[in-house]
Amino acid sequence: MSLMVIFRNSPTRLVKFISSSGRVTTRGGMTASACLKERPMRRAIQVSLLVLAFSVLNIGLSATGFAQDAAGQDNVIKRDVDLVSLYFTVRDNKKQLASQLDQGEFRVLEDGKEQPIKFFAHHSDVVLNVGVLLDTGTSMAWILNEEATATSMFMKHVVRPTDLGFILSYHARVDTLQVPTSDIALLKEKVDEIRSWGTVVGTPDQAPAPRPFPGPTPPIGPTGQPFNQRREAHLYDAIRVSTLRYLQHEVGRKAVVIVAMSGDSRSESTLEDALEVLLQHDVIAYVLQIYDPPRERSHRDHCDVIHTYERNEHGEEVLKKLAEATGGRMLEVKGMDKLTTALDEISDELHHQYSLGYYPENQKWDGKFRKIQIVTQEHGYKVYARKGYYAHPKEQAMR
Repeated sequence: MSLMVIFRNSPTRLVKFISSSGRVTTRGGMTASACLKERPMRRAIQVSLLVLAFSVLNIGLSATGFAQDAAGQDNVIKRDVDLVSLYFTVRDNKKQLASQLDQGEFRVLEDGKEQPIKFFAHHSDVVLNVGVLLDTGTSMAWILNEEATATSMFMKHVVRPTDLGFILSYHARVDTLQVPTSDIALLKEKVDEIRSWGTVVGTPDQAPAPRPFPGPTPPIGPTGQPFNQRREAHLYDAIRVSTLRYLQHEVGRKAVVIVAMSGDSRSESTLEDALEVLLQHDVIAYVLQIYDPPRERSHRDHCDVIHTYERNEHGEEVLKKLAEATGGRMLEVKGMDKLTTALDEISDELHHQYSLGYYPENQKWDGKFRKIQIVTQEHGYKVYARKGYYAHPKEQAMR
């Protein structure tokens, strides 16, 4: 089994294949790891040129003075690498955003031990990199229309000139509709392409015609509506592709918004793979679980997708656990017509975030997972922040 991933990089369109062995290649034979290293290589060249320019401009400095400056700069770099940064939101007991709290209201614990907070800010003005991952595994034109309209409005509300937004679709494969850009018109143009993917005519209150699946009578779901037994939803693959391709090398706030019509189906990546890559690269995940309820007039859910979501051994929804572990949330969307409202709620949350940073007292970088907890001095507040990070060696990754 292979997963085809399409990246559109102007002016060239790259098509990558992820095989069952985990090797990813482009149609031109270039490995995905090489593609993903392309940006760091360019940055390394830029840094080298800057260092050279700095040396030329400061040729008159004494060797002793230059050595002292270099030592100071090296110390700053090491301290920055040690820094653990957290972006988070807070809601009160009425589930309203609490965005005017001071640093003294918060304490941060790592593996149960309190850590001194070195910086704190209200960071709605920090650069935001956000991607929307759309479940397009449906033949229903009206559902795809709802997704396109809601996504366009979300990008218009959340992406500012200094921010970057991108859009992926997933079903039997993962496709990039638009690479990161601040061009709202371009984002709208690209997401509007999914409107033409629907092959079944119908409305939320009208049974589809013609039958969505040609041939013998298709199986009937619990709502009395035919459904697609061959449906695939590579949700976990979409999370990994979006993070590794578009977010891992970015700085500032990073988030993915996942519009799901069901749980994952047939991804090569696992739930653990998806969660690990999000935590490693400090990406906040929001999950919108669609439940399209039966309409009053027809008493049927006119959708070709059965909205079922996986639960763990404790009966907890796994996508909810994934979102909360990264500092995001899972929202239940009861009807595609409620999708725009749900995305507006996420947009508002992204505009009311805090940030804090600390240097961990535990300086043993052994690659193990460390739990983080942000607590408030007063009761009645709920903090949404990532649950921890992997303490990789300092030369391998920033936290």
